[in-house]
Amino acid sequence: MLNVARLGARLLALAAFAPLLALNLNASPTFSAAQVFAMGSAQLGNSPDSIFYGGGSVWVAFQNGADSTGAFGASTVVRYSPAAVVQQTWTIAGNVDGLRLDPTGMTWALQNNDGNSTLTLLKAGSSTMSLLTYGNSYTNVANRGFDDAVFTNGNTFLSETNPASNTDAIVVKLTSGVSSPLQVSGILNSQFTGVNLATGKIATDTITDSDSLILRPNGDLVLTGEADRQLVFIHNAGAASQSVSFLNLFGVDGNVDDSAFNGKATQGYFLFTDTKANTVYKINVSGLSPNMTFVDIGHDFGWVNMNTGLVTPIFVGQSPHGLVFVPTAVPEPGTLMLVGAGILALARRFWRG
Repeated sequence: MLNVARLGARLLALAAFAPLLALNLNASPTFSAAQVFAMGSAQLGNSPDSIFYGGGSVWVAFQNGADSTGAFGASTVVRYSPAAVVQQTWTIAGNVDGLRLDPTGMTWALQNNDGNSTLTLLKAGSSTMSLLTYGNSYTNVANRGFDDAVFTNGNTFLSETNPASNTDAIVVKLTSGVSSPLQVSGILNSQFTGVNLATGKIATDTITDSDSLILRPNGDLVLTGEADRQLVFIHNAGAASQSVSFLNLFGVDGNVDDSAFNGKATQGYFLFTDTKANTVYKINVSGLSPNMTFVDIGHDFGWVNMNTGLVTPIFVGQSPHGLVFVPTAVPEPGTLMLVGAGILALARRFWRG
């Protein structure tokens, strides 16, 4: 006769391995319901916007209604643990619209994206804030500013907002050291020639509302044309061989804000800020295909068909803005084979009693 206690132990062991197999057998992405990761408050700040994951922490900029030209107000940058425990806060004059971690471990808080831009450097565990200003290569200071930053191959690239003409730069390269005065030089103008990914044809394109900038896993810079409802991909940025492609987004109403990419990762979670809802959300995902593209657009967070530009909604909120994907580890194929062998062995023992 089969011992009941022994049976219970065997069933528990089988149950422990089952999720690993189910994870690998997913044929298409499975998204969890949105969970509240954090909310704005009188103590922490309101209107979360930019977000990134770096150095083992989640960083969020609460804009608190601060003016985007620096005329009034202050933003709060909050550093959370992955479990949403507040680790540190900073108060920065102006509107912080971009947050990024540089290769040295310093966090860049880019403030005043619509004029009079400055940069504040932060470091986890330190209350010190270093304010840096731009030099004479920053033009149209009254209505243009820097929104986001990317660090790659020893270079720093910034997105610049509100081009007044087709020849105004919308992506620039930092040409000085990280000290005042910061100097920049344009690598991509508002109007450019590139490949339309939906048609495969070369065309002239114009971005009038340059916004977020992110590094794609393949090394491309990806610029968001917010009101233009486009993603612009810059290959070999800043090099003589630089080339550009772009994709018009449709299927969902509204402007596009941030983008995110999973690269080779098949599972992880998304964190995104819903500015009007005053909430940071988390969505777990498994079964991802390689090299998928995700965006916050209008009221939606969704994924993009890179052949057509069609956006399929995953979550509908009030105004999703900042977005980041955090990969989580999956078992190596060899590990899964061992797990499978273990399950078969347990099954044989189970039936033998």
